Amino acid sequence: MDRLCQIPNCIEKILSASHCGVAYIGGSITVGVGASNVARTSWRALFNEYLYQQYHRRYHCQVSEIMGAVGASESYVAVFTLPRNVLPARPDLAFVEFCVNDWKAPDASLVLKGMEGIVRQLLGAKSRCSVVILGAGARDGQVTHEPHRQIAEHYDLPFVDAQAYIHQTLAERGQSWDAVALEYEEKDDWHLNDYGNRLFFEAMRACFEEQVARFEAGARKDRQAPLPPPLVSDELACVELVDPARRGDGVELSGEWTPKHKGHVPWYFDHLLMGRPGDRLSFTFTGTAVAVFGLMYNNGLKLEAVLDGEPVAGPYLRHFIEFGKGMVLAHGLPNAEHRLELTVGEASARHNKLENPSAQIAYLGVAQPSATPPTDAVGTP
Repeated sequence: MDRLCQIPNCIEKILSASHCGVAYIGGSITVGVGASNVARTSWRALFNEYLYQQYHRRYHCQVSEIMGAVGASESYVAVFTLPRNVLPARPDLAFVEFCVNDWKAPDASLVLKGMEGIVRQLLGAKSRCSVVILGAGARDGQVTHEPHRQIAEHYDLPFVDAQAYIHQTLAERGQSWDAVALEYEEKDDWHLNDYGNRLFFEAMRACFEEQVARFEAGARKDRQAPLPPPLVSDELACVELVDPARRGDGVELSGEWTPKHKGHVPWYFDHLLMGRPGDRLSFTFTGTAVAVFGLMYNNGLKLEAVLDGEPVAGPYLRHFIEFGKGMVLAHGLPNAEHRLELTVGEASARHNKLENPSAQIAYLGVAQPSATPPTDAVGTP
């Protein structure tokens, strides 16, 4: 066994009758869209059950799931949500999957920043989280994993090529992608049915069992080793979500913004502010990147955006289905004070057919590279 176990921290906890919190971070593929029952037949559920059946009965460890997956999220969007959705639960093991959602992103540098920010946040967490990067794929097998592999190699993390495993297994069995594809959705070449989720899980299981074998053979990575210098940038390693509904933290509202009923707010948001045409939100922040999170729905409106007096592309919050969406408006800014102004645009007579269309905003995201991570975090620069 000449290769080291790359995730010794979580394996040590599992084998020593301790608790292991497993975080799943990604988009709809990680949520389990396509599975007949995401709580039982998604690859997340299958992996949780595998850990419990294989290790709890033998080592008396406790395994729990930490949900950090939100549909339609790219890595550079999800990176802002870790301090809310993942890190407070003190994860011991994290699976990170964004290859499909990051595929063909218009800003390749932002993908690397997003993945690097996620990894640095997890590796620098108090729980000394172990990280595995997953490579989902598509019918044609052409989803590129290159930026995600670069991050995995730089930080010496396991990379699971689920795309290659699924295609190879289907070929060996004389099957096509149709065997793992959704039957009720047209033009969906990414999401997996129960069979596809089973194959995805098998690829993860094989990687995990290899890591356990290395651990038991004594070939283990130094868990106290400091983080290496960033491959691209640590810009998104320290981030913050600002809730405009709290009317603080540099937020100014003008117009008739109204809160959405709590019962209609998705779990990954705390509040939603609904703005009508002409309503304005101003946000003064210090940092190098800014993002906006809102709810897309069939009568959502566009937000006109001005950053430091210059127009920038603003979020468009209309879609034929309802889901949360985050958009990075700018990154790589000077680490100084900036001002963002968002104005709800006029409703389109062509696209907005219902009464009272609105733009629904949940958070403003800020990257603050000068922020100091916890002093007891492993690998703190």
